[in-house]
Amino acid sequence: MNSLLLTSTKTRILHLRASQFVGGPEKQILHHAVHARSSEREIWIGSFRDGPARPALLDRAEELGLPTLEFSSGRFDPRTILELTRAIRRYQISLLCTHGYKANIIGWIAAHLTGCVQIAYARGWTSENWRVKFYDQLDRFVLHRTEWVVCVSQAQAGQLTTRKKRTRAPMVIPNTALLLAENVTLPVDRLPMRRALGLPEDAFLVCAAGRFSVEKGHVYLLRAIPSLIRRIPKLQVLLLGEGVERKRLEHEVAQLGLQNCVRFAGFVNDVRPWIQACDVLVNPSLSEGVPNVVLEAMALGTPTVATRVGGVPDLIEHLTSGLLVAPADPKVLAYAILHLFANPSGSLRLAENAHKRLADYSPEKQTQQLITLYLKALSSSAARFASSSVALPIDGCEINSTKC
Repeated sequence: MNSLLLTSTKTRILHLRASQFVGGPEKQILHHAVHARSSEREIWIGSFRDGPARPALLDRAEELGLPTLEFSSGRFDPRTILELTRAIRRYQISLLCTHGYKANIIGWIAAHLTGCVQIAYARGWTSENWRVKFYDQLDRFVLHRTEWVVCVSQAQAGQLTTRKKRTRAPMVIPNTALLLAENVTLPVDRLPMRRALGLPEDAFLVCAAGRFSVEKGHVYLLRAIPSLIRRIPKLQVLLLGEGVERKRLEHEVAQLGLQNCVRFAGFVNDVRPWIQACDVLVNPSLSEGVPNVVLEAMALGTPTVATRVGGVPDLIEHLTSGLLVAPADPKVLAYAILHLFANPSGSLRLAENAHKRLADYSPEKQTQQLITLYLKALSSSAARFASSSVALPIDGCEINSTKC
């Protein structure tokens, strides 16, 4: 973004995330960026090129009128750190907000090299393979040594307050309900959505939405289906998403003989009509932060069955605004789905109560919490530098006596 004036008087905040597509976390970042920009603040979006195509996150950011930065190296490479360091200095970034292990780790080093203030966001640890598990451990190492950390749930914050190295307790700022403004009348008339999507009109539709990776627990939903088919003759299960586990899930479907009742719908840009067309949303994850898909179901009037992990109990009160079950337990998951099938009036009550809870997750509340955090982090840094013996040049060409 060379066309932007480098002498802008606005505070520049860069949100950095390694991203292959625009999923839940990316939607949260973009929504906040649009609503937090002002005459005093510029919100920039940065990402890494992990393949031949430019990150979709950056394309979407530019569509929304947000300045972007792309870093060429898709791997952990010292050159990527130097590239970020140069960008922070060149574009006079005052605050670096990093999301996910790659951005947190690279950002932590770059922030130390430049003196830029960093806020690291903990968005959960998947440990889906040995490589990611290793990076998750590095992420925790960095987060324990980063002054300003944001967690999306109390459970996540608890994992980061067990170390004595923390200088400041993590702040808990949950994901926002991006569909809060949806005009939903309960009970939902699902027929128009089903017709538009070509879904069976008289089926009992269950859906799960999210990337196909081990920690999302889709396999346990599939293993719950055989016992449900005998009790719900017109059961249909929709899996919305893509990911490395797809082949394994397709093999599981074939092994269980579920080809006639399980449909892989692929990656869907707009999940709203799909979720609203379904009778139940299932979130069978083994680990979570605060799942966007559950917030979306709450906004759209679809009752939810979810595993009791991470920040999910912060969203759902068992038997009041949804059903919570133990993770990795197909039997109890099947029982919960069957309970909603057999109790339509009870399902409606759960959906109504869940919809009322969304006020606690309003975008306005989240934006104000984050802006307050920005001001605290920047003022704390300014006070620390003011008391330091190292003077910073007014024009920003030197940082900690290191030339740009």
